[in-house]
Amino acid sequence: MEQSTGRIEYYDIAKAYLIFLVIIGHVLNVINPGYAKLHFSVIQSFISAFHMPAFFILHGILFNNEKWRKRHVKEFILKRVYTLIIPYLFFEIMGIIWKWILGAQDILTGLYNMVTIRCNIGADWFLPAMFMGSLLYLIYVKFTNRICGVVSVLISFILPMFMDGNQFLIVVGRGLLAYGFIMIGHVVREFLKSEHTKSIFNIIRALLITGAMAVISLKWGGNDFYTCTINNPVIFIIGGLSGTYLVIGLSRLAPCNIFSFIGRHTLTIMGTHQLAIYAWSGSILQFFENDIAKGLLLLLIIIVFEILAVCLIDNCLPFMVGRHKK
Repeated sequence: MEQSTGRIEYYDIAKAYLIFLVIIGHVLNVINPGYAKLHFSVIQSFISAFHMPAFFILHGILFNNEKWRKRHVKEFILKRVYTLIIPYLFFEIMGIIWKWILGAQDILTGLYNMVTIRCNIGADWFLPAMFMGSLLYLIYVKFTNRICGVVSVLISFILPMFMDGNQFLIVVGRGLLAYGFIMIGHVVREFLKSEHTKSIFNIIRALLITGAMAVISLKWGGNDFYTCTINNPVIFIIGGLSGTYLVIGLSRLAPCNIFSFIGRHTLTIMGTHQLAIYAWSGSILQFFENDIAKGLLLLLIIIVFEILAVCLIDNCLPFMVGRHKK
């Protein structure tokens, strides 16, 4: 996500909020895996209503169209391989080794999961999806045509409705959805960059709309990026847009250096936080009866684990997560 003028702090903060919601969602999946407890299920549905679409919408907002319209496709692909595919392989190999040490999975199964994008670390699906979505968006940037753009976005949300079940189709469907949300980010970029996002009234309205989409999804079946389950693309789009507006508005109202730092390391956190869940969630479930206590302790373990992971990778292996060594 580049801008010719450099990084925009409130977008980094927005990504920090989003990665925190990703972690909360995975913690809740541990303590409420079957959506059996309504109070947890409402939170899970609220998070799922927008947190992954928002990452792609932000990418569409920040994508530098003019820069990449003039540059060669090969340069774009190499850059995306460096910033997305190499991190995917890095995190997946970490997941293979981690699960092998824990005794949860053999090496060959891990390699199969990595190659087929079933993923040894669940959140890693995001990286191939972003790679595919951004390549499709580059095609639009190179051959901009509004009619083709509208048609392609409609297709990107309709086709995944029929792609569940087969792993290859699921992977393709994720890429199409990624492209669709990137395009939406491009279309609404000026609106989401405007001063209106600072309005408390608008932030509350975005919160209410997102909550409404979450309740509708919980009641009548929702959408899931990971499984490429799309029951109602309209709800998915509205929830993604309102949720993105919400996190951008909150980010602009409350700038914070710590959140800005977290936002700059979102990729590392996304690719490693589930290692802590795989290692310690079982023991937490065994020794604690209170679900809230389980969740809070697991969250604390993840935070400590991520402090160590970010510091280690940032200082020793930055090139493995698409970062240049300082």
